[in-house]
Amino acid sequence: MTEHHDTSPVDPVNVSSDPEDVQKVRDLMESMDIAMLTTTDSSAPHERLTSRPLSTQVAEDDGDVLFLIRRSSAVARDVAANPHVNVAYSSMKAWVSLAGTATIVEDRALVEQLWSKGADAFMEGGPENPDNVILKVSGDTATYWGGDSLVGLAVKTAKAVTGRDKDEDDDSGATVVELP
Repeated sequence: MTEHHDTSPVDPVNVSSDPEDVQKVRDLMESMDIAMLTTTDSSAPHERLTSRPLSTQVAEDDGDVLFLIRRSSAVARDVAANPHVNVAYSSMKAWVSLAGTATIVEDRALVEQLWSKGADAFMEGGPENPDNVILKVSGDTATYWGGDSLVGLAVKTAKAVTGRDKDEDDDSGATVVELP
């Protein structure tokens, strides 16, 4: 799915489908454990967006991500009602916003493979519990910014804020990556 992304001179965005950018998105997501998953809460009187922290189990080569969740959770109910989601990652050096579609995967072997001590702390019954399932987010696009050293990020931020040293080849803005 290809989407049009509006840009303005104050918010420069580069659009790419380069495999190196797809890999950079994956690497950035792999480097940040906790993500904020945003779903549409259809149980509210007026649909509203709701974000929840989840620990990424796998960031796949094509930009898809896997999370362990409970089938009986509000997240699973929201996804069943509206599968369009956003997954946001942030660190001191970079941020990634992954837009895509979520599905529930009921694969006991995969749940067992992804199970960890961290999952034990937040989910009951271990990987054998049929309520413990996989949430797979298939990314359409990912927008990222940063990923360089903290010094490089500080320089880019200062340039972006002040508008100094801007030239036509400057790629200091966010990059939108069309995922395979």
